[in-house]
Amino acid sequence: MHVSIQKIRGYTLVELLVALCILAILLSLALPAFADVVRRVQSETVVNSLANAYQLARSAAINQRQPVVFCAKAGAGSCGNDWTNGALVFQDPNGNRVMENEEKLLAEIAQPPTGSQLKMRAALNKQYLRFMANGMLENTAGSITYCPPKGTPRDARNLIFTRNGRLRFGNDQNRDGIPENAEGQPLSCPL
Repeated sequence: MHVSIQKIRGYTLVELLVALCILAILLSLALPAFADVVRRVQSETVVNSLANAYQLARSAAINQRQPVVFCAKAGAGSCGNDWTNGALVFQDPNGNRVMENEEKLLAEIAQPPTGSQLKMRAALNKQYLRFMANGMLENTAGSITYCPPKGTPRDARNLIFTRNGRLRFGNDQNRDGIPENAEGQPLSCPL
């Protein structure tokens, strides 16, 4: 009778600790880069949702042949000044920036992540945009700038709008990694 004894191969405690140390070092190098990616994606998502709401408001005003407002949300169906509360797009033929019985809600934009900053700069310090039936804005031009929580100037994004209703994204014209505002100045973050 022949008995075969097999050696069971495993890892020693030292090998396991070395592997865990290497893993910890790799994670410590990767996490900051991952956080940067998350902030940039977050910025793009928020600004794209605002751009979509802006375009919806403009096209609805033209198609329905009546004024439509795009504004920061103050409460159920009313406009306020704090864009971090979310935003509304609704028909507003009487121009009072309050959604009343016959005025239809066209879109509601969710609040950006907690700790975000979102500011609108416009003529006469208006915090709303009112599109007329021809697609033009009522006496205003300006921009909306977004800064994510713990964001840097590289993470900031902005939308620039003109009185004729045209919209464009702020670009990085000088290629330094920081988008510029309508005047060509770099955005700052925090705002």
